[in-house]
Formats: sequence, structure tokens, C-alpha cells
Amino acid sequence: MRNEPIGTLCNRKIKTTACVLLAALFLGGCGEQPIELTEQEEQTIVDYAAHVVSKYNIKQQDGIVRLSKSEETTETTDTEAVEQPDSTEQMPSEGGDATGTPENAASDNSVSLNDAVAIPGIDVQYTGAEFASVYQQDSSYIVEPTAGNKYLVLHFHLNNAGTEAVDCDMLSRKVSFRMTLNDSVEAVAQVSILLNDLGTYQGTIEAGSGTDTVLLFEVPEGTPEDLSKISLEVVENTVHKTCNL
Repeated sequence: MRNEPIGTLCNRKIKTTACVLLAALFLGGCGEQPIELTEQEEQTIVDYAAHVVSKYNIKQQDGIVRLSKSEETTETTDTEAVEQPDSTEQMPSEGGDATGTPENAASDNSVSLNDAVAIPGIDVQYTGAEFASVYQQDSSYIVEPTAGNKYLVLHFHLNNAGTEAVDCDMLSRKVSFRMTLNDSVEAVAQVSILLNDLGTYQGTIEAGSGTDTVLLFEVPEGTPEDLSKISLEVVENTVHKTCNL
């Protein structure tokens, strides 16, 4: 047998007793014509029967509680209401977010050349590029690429516009450079003993003066000599910064 709350059983007994009393009134008379009651009279009989039962029901403390029609309608609506899922909610698609943006969409993380090289007190300026079969610094030192390659030489000017001398020590920072030419040719800057190699430059730049430096990249001899698009990636302590030259 299913256990029901005491309050529920009491209410059920009250309603049952009221119905029995009302039925007795309607069916009494042994075949005589039932007495016709108005709606108000029927309600009065029901209320009286419920009052008699609740009077001797020690489990019921509230007595008769009548709900207005508006309260009955609200209670019925709340009981029958079913939450419907929001059909306008966007579900993430495979490989993207709810807005349809691809998960691995590329973003432009390029910075300025000064931010990429990051020499405090020095303005780093890109001054041009050229292809060369060999590179010679003054007349003292010549470097040559490996067989089948040529150099792409990038030129940079380090300018000290401040009022105090600036010490530069790129060698101790262990910075590496990677170049991309026209989105197709990539190369890592060659490490050399050139005194003007930007990657290994060590020196003091006096206030109001500057010095010229280079980066050397070996590329295949057959690389088209189109210098319209060059990007430079600077890597220091696992931090990557890219700038467009």
C-alpha cells in the first residue's frame, strides 16, 4: 500500500464525506422526485458537510480554506506548465565556437620592429634588403653561403635619439631571428662573427648617434628576387614576436 501524507488523506476524507451527504440528500425519499437545488444551495450543503468533518478532525488545523477562481486558475497553470528549451540557443559546431569562428583561426599578432627587437633607448629602423652571392664587411671580412644558396641581407639602423649613451648586448640575450619571404621562403638568420651582425651585436651607441647592422639569411639560389613582402620573427626566451618589414 502506498503511504500518503496525513494532510492529503484528511482532505480526501472531507471531500468523500461531503459527497456522501450530498448524495444522500439527492437520493433520499425512496423513489420520490429529487429535490432540485440551486447552485448556491448545493455549495451551502457542501460547506456545511466539510465544516462538520473538519470540526472533529484533530489533524486539520486550517479549517476550510476556499480558493478564489483566479488562484485556482494560477495553480492549474503552474502545475501544467512545462519548460520548453530555448530554440534560439546556438550550439557550438565541430572545430569552432557558438559564433561559427573556426577553432584554429589565425590572428594577426604582428608588432612593431622596435617592440620585436626591444633594445631600451634605441630606435631600430629597417633600411632595406638585397640578395648577394657573398657578404663583405668593409674590406676585412667576407662570408659566403653554402653551395647552391645565396644570401638575403636585411639592413637595420640602430639610432640613439636620447641624451645618454646606450649599451647594447644582443649576444648575451641569445635572440634568434627567422625570416619569411613572400609567405613561401623561410630561413633562420646565420650566426656570424661580423661586428655588425644584429644578432650578436655588442657595443655602446653614443647619444645622438647610431650604427648600421645586418642579418644574413641563406636561401636557395633559385629564389625569385621579389622583396615586396618580408616578415621577421624574433624569438627570445620562448617568446615569439613577429613584425612586417
